[in-house]
Amino acid sequence: MLYINKLTTACIFLLIIFLSESIEGNITSPHIKISNLPFMVTNIDELNNIEWTMISTTAIETVYCVSENPVEKLRFVCLDCEEKNVTDILYILSSARDLTKKSGYPTIVLENVPANANWTGVTIICQGTLNHETIISAPTTVNVKYIRQPQVVDANGNGPILVSNIGHRFYVECIQGPDGQCKKFLGQRKTLKCSVHAYPLPTVYKWFRNGIEIQENNAEITIGVEMVKQSIQCAANNGLYSINNIPKSQAITIDPYTPAKVVQDNFDSIKQSLPLHSGNLIHMNQVINLRCEVKGNPKPIVYWKQKKINGEVVNAPCPQGVYGDYKKISEDSNNIIKLSSACNLNVSSYSFSGQYWCSACSYVSDGSPECSDEFGNNILTIQVQGPPMTSDIPHSLEKSDDNGNMIVTVNYCSDPKPLLPRKVIFSIDHNNLHVGQTWKNFKFNGTTENNVKQSCYAAKLEIFNIRSIDKMRQIKLIVQNTYGKIEIPVSLEKLLEATNNFGEGLFDWGIVFMILFLLCFLASFIPFCCYGRVLFSNNSKFIICTIMYKIQLFPEIAVGENVETRQQTEEEE
Repeated sequence: MLYINKLTTACIFLLIIFLSESIEGNITSPHIKISNLPFMVTNIDELNNIEWTMISTTAIETVYCVSENPVEKLRFVCLDCEEKNVTDILYILSSARDLTKKSGYPTIVLENVPANANWTGVTIICQGTLNHETIISAPTTVNVKYIRQPQVVDANGNGPILVSNIGHRFYVECIQGPDGQCKKFLGQRKTLKCSVHAYPLPTVYKWFRNGIEIQENNAEITIGVEMVKQSIQCAANNGLYSINNIPKSQAITIDPYTPAKVVQDNFDSIKQSLPLHSGNLIHMNQVINLRCEVKGNPKPIVYWKQKKINGEVVNAPCPQGVYGDYKKISEDSNNIIKLSSACNLNVSSYSFSGQYWCSACSYVSDGSPECSDEFGNNILTIQVQGPPMTSDIPHSLEKSDDNGNMIVTVNYCSDPKPLLPRKVIFSIDHNNLHVGQTWKNFKFNGTTENNVKQSCYAAKLEIFNIRSIDKMRQIKLIVQNTYGKIEIPVSLEKLLEATNNFGEGLFDWGIVFMILFLLCFLASFIPFCCYGRVLFSNNSKFIICTIMYKIQLFPEIAVGENVETRQQTEEEE
């Protein structure tokens, strides 16, 4: 019976300890909660998701972080913002306002938050400090609800173009009657879409013509001829606005489209007058004034094109597109505009050789313009002639074989082509080399034609067993034709510096350092061997120590002399 009483007393004692520890644990472990209410932490529920609804520039919701005394230094922290590259929220979180003095317990608040759509999905917590330790709330996920202003776009997602003093326009190609109205569409009927950025996605769409609703709950609309020259709008809603106040797009107007085309040019007159000579030749530093007349609706633009000798088509070196040089000629009752475009070519290099034409284009949306045939019906071909010039291709140096021989390549341009062998010469220290000739270890191998650049060539000079003295030689390429002469200097030293293999340099230095390392190793290892052998074998005589003794590298080591002998000798002395 006594045993049972003692056992009962022990159980009661343990229960009291357990309850006291539980109470103490609850007292020393305050909670932190993220909530949409500013009440005491024991009277609110935690938020699993923070929803910020963007009706205007800031969210309408307010978010609190609440704790219990004596917790201090409450702060919002994002757990994955850096990982998701969402950094603009960090400043907002750090600017939370402290309401502790007003509420009587630890409280901070985020209000009037300018939330961004890319915040959706990030995770935030609230942290506090107690006795120099950090305590945290449960994590919560951010969702930003928003809807931007819708925009009317075409089937390719391109918006309308903004015409000065008129407004936003789309253009459709159609057959027009005498009154300028579309009677029938050409090709496929145009489809318009209501594009809107929103979260969650819109569930309601509306279309309006001249402010009157014509279609509901469809993000696309196929326009008819009755919509041409009419004002079109769309609207979308994802539940954030009332049905009578849903966001609308800007009004756009659909106008008839007359494709831009080239009416005429002045190419024929240029071919029959100076500065163009027979065979479409033109001398360097001359000017050709190209003109092209185009018409269309909307206002056409012109792209001047050049086809080079290698077949590459590029924009000609003159003002292009909306930045072109234009002069308005006329505009008829159907808004078809006729204008003239100019391209003044200042022929300053051989790169101007090629074929030229103008391409008429129109912007029917804010996408890429629609253009007439890329390769015009009328083409102007010019071939530039003039004195030799340096090429924009830099000199080069490369190995010709594995015997250390190098080839220097010097690029130049000339039309007419210089006659070989007298008009293209390499000069080395004032010694002239024609094609095939050799001086010392230099040989002029010949020239090759550049298949990419018009009227350009490459001269090749081979150097056998290149030496240090060759770097200092004065080398130049002399090119001459009927229009003039040019001397192109070649710095062999700079070419060697530019083309020298860095890895080979490191390899050479690596060999030097390796040899030095081996010499140092031998210098320290050999006496160690000798001393070791003397200690362990009094009668050992080693050839290497004898050699080193004789050459007086380590005179203190007498081969065959043991340690005891050396000690006795020192004592006698």
